[in-house]
Amino acid sequence: MAIFGWVISVVALVWLIVVAVFDIRTRQVPSPLWTGIPLIVAAAYRLAAGTQAIIVAAAAVVLLVSERRHLQQKLLEAFVVAAGILVLGFILLRFGIFNATGIVGIIVFWVAWELKLIGGADAMVLIACTLIWPGVEFVYAYLLAGLAWSVGVRIKEGGWLKGHDVPGLAVAAAAAALYLLYRVLVLAAG
Repeated sequence: MAIFGWVISVVALVWLIVVAVFDIRTRQVPSPLWTGIPLIVAAAYRLAAGTQAIIVAAAAVVLLVSERRHLQQKLLEAFVVAAGILVLGFILLRFGIFNATGIVGIIVFWVAWELKLIGGADAMVLIACTLIWPGVEFVYAYLLAGLAWSVGVRIKEGGWLKGHDVPGLAVAAAAAALYLLYRVLVLAAG
């Protein structure tokens, strides 16, 4: 990772820690701008880096399809969903699933939001993180951080068989910290 990539990564980590504090305290961010602006900045960074611009296209398709609920006609809404799925399928087939782990991550986070498994702010933050760190390593860090947070919340609140809320933005911040720690260790080893 180049020096500019490290600067962006540290700025992203600070942003994630700030929104995680909001999430832990109030279970929401104070304004959609706290997630929308960083998402736009992450897309601009990915485009400026000149690598994997197709990931930005996938994120744009996902965000456009997510806004379909503002349409007045159900037929038009269904058409937008179908077109979005076809475009995403084309992108995956064209670039290959193994070369497009960032695209897969974006799709997974979007579907999780559509199924109401994660909140809208969580989805936007995770898509922004995927734009910043498009490799599969961030997704692994997110899964590991989610597991750690889930176990920690279950230990704190008790009841292993009942559901517990886990602050999604705090999981994303922990995942970013784990990912950056991994990158530092790789840099130190290499």
